[in-house]
Amino acid sequence: MIRLGVTGTDTGVGKTVIAVALLSMLRRRGLRVAAMKPVETGVLPGAQTDAARLLAAAGAEDRLDDVGPLAYAEALAPLVAAGRAGRPVHVDTLDVVLGRLAAKRDAIVVEGAGGLLVPLTEEVSYATLFARWRLGLVIVAANRLGAINHVLLTVQAARAAELQVRGVVVNDGAGTVADLATATNAAALARLLPGVPVLTWPRLTDTSDDALGVQAERLGLGRLIVPTSTPLNTMERTT
Repeated sequence: MIRLGVTGTDTGVGKTVIAVALLSMLRRRGLRVAAMKPVETGVLPGAQTDAARLLAAAGAEDRLDDVGPLAYAEALAPLVAAGRAGRPVHVDTLDVVLGRLAAKRDAIVVEGAGGLLVPLTEEVSYATLFARWRLGLVIVAANRLGAINHVLLTVQAARAAELQVRGVVVNDGAGTVADLATATNAAALARLLPGVPVLTWPRLTDTSDDALGVQAERLGLGRLIVPTSTPLNTMERTT
């Protein structure tokens, strides 16, 4: 099964766009896919959520409450938002939802919130959760000055958590301004991270799911997809 976790070097760097692109590409290849946004914050009444976008990209076969099981109104780290709302994050509950989504699927794409070390509880970050679920990691960074440091810190944190880094996507579409840093970031990261694919995602005018899937194929995001036979204990217990 293909199991991918999409994280960012910060908030607002384009994780949802890349997660949708991966889902659309996988569906174009004829695979049965599922998506999950375990915790989403900054969710206002009537607003489009990342979970809803992921559900549509995955084919809308699942319940929105499974794709986005926990949502909080305040735009804060999940630990803080959950504490203020009086609704703590229970990882065992998320395990059950993951198992339900992954049942009879060829692939699942899980999108985090913010960066890899963002806390869900006092003991669990997204790094912990993604390692628990045996997800291959895709790191998304806004292409701007500072991206090299942010990516290297994220890779270091991922490797400390024993996560397999599948690739880095440097995103030109995250509101960045073209300058010398944006022109050189990807090449520098490729030199600094031998063996890790580093891809540049362009600014697009058509951001429909199908267009994102086509772009993903064109840019070679398929290189980031590595099936794994390693069993997921949580999935074995709950499916």
